[in-house]
Amino acid sequence: MGGPPYSVFVGNVPYDATEERLRDMFSEVGPVHAFRLVTDRETGKLKGFGFCEYNDKATAESAKRNLNGRDYNGRAIRVDFAEDADREGGGGGASGGAGGGGGGGGGG
Repeated sequence: MGGPPYSVFVGNVPYDATEERLRDMFSEVGPVHAFRLVTDRETGKLKGFGFCEYNDKATAESAKRNLNGRDYNGRAIRVDFAEDADREGGGGGASGGAGGGGGGGGGG
């Protein structure tokens, strides 16, 4: 009885990322129950974040400890507990997503 899946928030994901490659990366700490990148409903493009689910809390904690800040295609992936992000962020709701993405940095 492993209980409910334990979700970690995966942020700062490059727009050219694939679920398969990220799932492989997150599998390094233990078996992944599910992985999902969030996409825009209208365009189908990635929104730059997703969620990874593990069957136990210890594996989710290991993912946060070992994968937070890991480089993926030139960006430092952010890993945090999904429940913590919900509590600290005030719920988001209809106001979620405000602020745009800030572009890709470009000009180097």
